[in-house]
Amino acid sequence: MTDRRVVNGGLTLAICLGLLGWASAARAGTQDGVFAVEEAGRALCPAFVKARAEKSEAYARYVGFIEGYLTAANRYEPNTFDLTPWHNANAFALILYKHCQKEKNAKDALAMVAQKLVLAMKPFRLADFSKMVEVGAGADNALLYETVLKRAQTELSRKGLYHGEVDGKFSAETKAALTEFQRLAKLQPNGIPDAATLWVLLNP
Repeated sequence: MTDRRVVNGGLTLAICLGLLGWASAARAGTQDGVFAVEEAGRALCPAFVKARAEKSEAYARYVGFIEGYLTAANRYEPNTFDLTPWHNANAFALILYKHCQKEKNAKDALAMVAQKLVLAMKPFRLADFSKMVEVGAGADNALLYETVLKRAQTELSRKGLYHGEVDGKFSAETKAALTEFQRLAKLQPNGIPDAATLWVLLNP
């Protein structure tokens, strides 16, 4: 019997390493690029959609698999410190859900979707270490990389909403610019660069 953990061109779980441009450092040990996928990664999209609707334990495992896959990608992708510098588990789950809802993706396994996510996130990655900056207080609080805050300031400046220095500091002027952007984007206008705000602001 074929071991369904094995991924190659002849199985539904094929990830097509060459076509997806997976870095050589991240290839499996075999010369053919064949590698094993653990249990959660073998689940197909309909199983994820069902688990999300039921809020089952499987749903948490599936999201955990995506987080683990991305963590491994941070280690093995070249010139990468963090592929997803402002995204969180809720964002990953939503991205996965939107993908898996489509009928054409019904045969996609989570491992395949995770690899597509790695490729999609490359333009947003941090190539080098960046220190963390805590902004806000209480319920309106976020922890993000200084480099990401600089990116946000740059984009706010480009939009004509921010006129201060691009210094990665959460100044009153930065908060005011974020609040105005959130108002225009119909987001919660709390002035905090949370995941939802950064997703809208920094996505091309």
